Amino acid sequence: MYAPGDVGTLAEIQEFYRSQKVDTTIIELMNQTNDILDHVPFREANTVKGHETRLRTGLPEIYFRQLYRGTPISKSQYSRVVEGIGMLEGRMELDVKEKELYGATFGTYRASEAKAFMEALRQKAATLFFYGDHARLADEFDGFATRYNDINNPHVIDASEFTYGSNSEEEEEDGETGLTSMYLVAWGPDSVHGIFPKESIGGLKHTDLGTYTTMDNEIRKFEVYGDLFSWNLGLAVRDWRAVVRICNIKTKYLANTLTGTLANVNNESKVSSTREDGWVNLKDLTIIAKSKIPAGMRNRAVWYCNPQVLAGLEIQSSDTKNVHLHYGEYFGVQNVPAIHSRPVFECECITNNEERVTAGGSYPEKSE
Repeated sequence: MYAPGDVGTLAEIQEFYRSQKVDTTIIELMNQTNDILDHVPFREANTVKGHETRLRTGLPEIYFRQLYRGTPISKSQYSRVVEGIGMLEGRMELDVKEKELYGATFGTYRASEAKAFMEALRQKAATLFFYGDHARLADEFDGFATRYNDINNPHVIDASEFTYGSNSEEEEEDGETGLTSMYLVAWGPDSVHGIFPKESIGGLKHTDLGTYTTMDNEIRKFEVYGDLFSWNLGLAVRDWRAVVRICNIKTKYLANTLTGTLANVNNESKVSSTREDGWVNLKDLTIIAKSKIPAGMRNRAVWYCNPQVLAGLEIQSSDTKNVHLHYGEYFGVQNVPAIHSRPVFECECITNNEERVTAGGSYPEKSE
């Protein structure tokens, strides 16, 4: 059965098919840039429902040996963590009569709709990698923001401590926090990677269901062409040290630099020569974050932030005396900005209205 908006209306369908002489190309305004989806290394999980990892939490005790005295037996300690997998699906149904009415053009419309479904799945997956919350919705897996949501966690850095000339605790008049985050992730088989169910094929999947009979809201039968889009995936953070989150970044101060242009709340431009106007020290924040990643993982660490943070980072690093930012080729993409030799990629799914991260949340060190 269908609810309003589940299928295209006759007017919408006719608008698409209205004339072969008119350019019916749809401008994909809803598409997003979420580079993280091109970087996540996926591995087959060791169970159908998720991936089990054992973490070393303690080393064996070492003793001094004495003559004619034995050595006590000791052992290491470990904990068991099971990472969950979410099953994303989207279903499209098109009345078979459409093909009879519009002929070959029907295939163009079907392909166009399929493209939208796949983009929606990609955006949903990217959002889950950051904001998935199993406690809020049992079908979701935990994302980075959910796992690293306590400023007492040594791998969570509070940007408000590096924001000058402002009251970092003040609330916005419109009720939104105006906060966002940056994430440094060291991908790898023993650190952080994506997962898909055991004995299955990973990746976004499209299944042509052919034609079958369905029912409308009044339980009257008709035939449709069906398409199923699915993606079974999860996130395994096997080593919590491989991720650093810089949280509580106040977005309205991102454009402020010591020598650059400040776009203030009244949309007026002026030169900010001091830190009194509000200034987020992204350079120091990123240096501290990088140093928290173990040395053996730093060479594969990648930054993720939204367009506003990326712009602020580039503006702050545009000074000719600043040698911390350069551009290079990473993951086959040219002209990628890199801070301290680590690439910075854009993810539009990282929002500007995150809740303030405070003490008292959960983080991997507390897992039992």
